[in-house]
Amino acid sequence: MRKVIKTMVMLFLAMNLSGCGMMMMQQQQQQQNDFSEQQEHTSSDSDLSSDAGSELNSSESFSVGERRIVSLMPSNTEILAELGLGEEIEGISTADTYPEALIGDPDVSKLDAFEFDVEQLMALEPTHILSHESSRAVHGSVLEEAAAATGAEVIFIEEADTVDEIPQTFIDIGGFTGEDDMALEAARAFEEGLEEVAGQAVHGEGQTVFLQVSSGPEIYTTGRNTFLHDVLEKAGAENIFEDLDGFVSVSYEEILARDPDYIVSVSGADEGQLSEEVEAMRGIAGLSIKNTDRQCAIDPDLLTRPGPRLIEGMTELSECFKN
Repeated sequence: MRKVIKTMVMLFLAMNLSGCGMMMMQQQQQQQNDFSEQQEHTSSDSDLSSDAGSELNSSESFSVGERRIVSLMPSNTEILAELGLGEEIEGISTADTYPEALIGDPDVSKLDAFEFDVEQLMALEPTHILSHESSRAVHGSVLEEAAAATGAEVIFIEEADTVDEIPQTFIDIGGFTGEDDMALEAARAFEEGLEEVAGQAVHGEGQTVFLQVSSGPEIYTTGRNTFLHDVLEKAGAENIFEDLDGFVSVSYEEILARDPDYIVSVSGADEGQLSEEVEAMRGIAGLSIKNTDRQCAIDPDLLTRPGPRLIEGMTELSECFKN
């Protein structure tokens, strides 16, 4: 049973924490160099390079309507939409939840990310296929087969291990799709939003946090060296399990012994469900997180996907810490 539970959590994190692609229970590989070192051509007001995606199968110019894009990871889909390419997306993964216009469009094919159907993919006649580095080992050969059959270009987007690396993902996707200018604009807007959130963050004592990735019967949280740990730090909070590494299973007793000031859930639970879970903890009386003002349930799609909506999630997180 423990192996089954662990496997289920790993799958959840694989599709939802990178936004996904952050592989559960493994130390995250260092998949990107330092962001500033990647930029050889800088502008006076930004470190972002409009040709940063040229090394990643960047495309020829396409007219509107000529591109037929398939996105196999939710965070990639959200970035494509941010770049104004939503109407050129022909297929997305079954894990996608945003934007709603794509999710509800019957003409946009939904591809199962776990049981990949190469025939369904090839039938879409894609010009661009966006996958994720975490999927290369599993789907790399299949995507190469699809590319050979359709002439599509394929890119495996590398994981953004920190919040500061997200603008580079915008640039990489923009370079791949031929939308360098839009990508640069979106990346700068993200940086500005991040600066605004950081400026509003409340730093100091009384900001210790337990981040609940999944609830019982096994509880998972994040230690250091993860994207979510960096999100907490950017929001001005101290992770109570920062002495641990990666995603780890912890007990209620360990949580209560560390007596966090806040509990933040990205498990998909709503406020009511989170409150019930906290109340069920033995020994919770007298601890800060018993207070509902110290309990925050945040939509995991907002806080765990390294894409444009992360700013919204981090704003919500910062507001939580003001209680």
